[in-house]
Amino acid sequence: MTSEMKDVGVWAQTKTLLYKNYLVKCRTKKDTLQEILYPLIWSQIWLLLVLIMPNKYYEASPNDMLSDLEISPLPTIGYTPVTNTTENIMAVAWAPCLGSDVDIVPYHNEESLKAASSSFLHFVGVKFEDPMSYKLMFFPFFIPKSTLYIQEHCFSSRCDAAQYHYSGFTHLQACIDSAIIKLKTNHSAWRELTRTKVTIMEKLPMVEVDSYYHALMSICLAMAFLPFGCSPAAYIVAEKEKKLKEFMKILGLHDTAFWYEDLCLPVYICLGCIHRMDLLMANRLCTLEVMLLQPRSLQSLL
Repeated sequence: MTSEMKDVGVWAQTKTLLYKNYLVKCRTKKDTLQEILYPLIWSQIWLLLVLIMPNKYYEASPNDMLSDLEISPLPTIGYTPVTNTTENIMAVAWAPCLGSDVDIVPYHNEESLKAASSSFLHFVGVKFEDPMSYKLMFFPFFIPKSTLYIQEHCFSSRCDAAQYHYSGFTHLQACIDSAIIKLKTNHSAWRELTRTKVTIMEKLPMVEVDSYYHALMSICLAMAFLPFGCSPAAYIVAEKEKKLKEFMKILGLHDTAFWYEDLCLPVYICLGCIHRMDLLMANRLCTLEVMLLQPRSLQSLL
């Protein structure tokens, strides 16, 4: 019998092994049905999340030129520490640009500066780190939260990113910078700084998706493709435990046929994954097209 099996070609043995796997799948209908329905269910959940997730629609905004440097009512400006250098800087800054309506109050330490800030409605603190660097301390509702990089969708000149310009932050910074430059170089740079133009750059229309739903969609995609990896792994482990390969070799199985049969499985998995991704991306594009067309249709009706 062994010699007869060795006479059988590799392709015939491969077809026999594939047919054997087919019979196993038919025998274990419950597991096979789970392997088929599991990706479909998670794919439908993924599509449902795409449909219900809240999206923010931003229309296009043109270039917007902001006004010249201006200062909002800041009647009191405190600074610390009190040294000859800091006094000269604040005196030079007060004369040309801050004006006589602004009171400059020195404080010997940062604690007294913070304590005094609660006594004034509009109070700005200036803390000098050294003769060339300083920090501006505004009330939180005057300027946005301090970050290294601000990403803001500005569709008017009164957005958070432009609030630095209108709150007096930029004006005060320009005054102190020009004073430091004048003390160091004996040249006034205030006129050059006042000629600086601030522009909010134009933005194209866009759709912003919540990151929470992005995470849920990633989990759904991972769960949808999970059977393509778990099922082959369980099948290979089961064959190793039962030692089917060694038994078939005794009966005359070609190694090439066995490897061909194993190769067909990952090829099938790859094709299934590609097909699944094509379906998901096609549905995703159709959904996005509907979402983008929906505001336009509502505007046309209005």
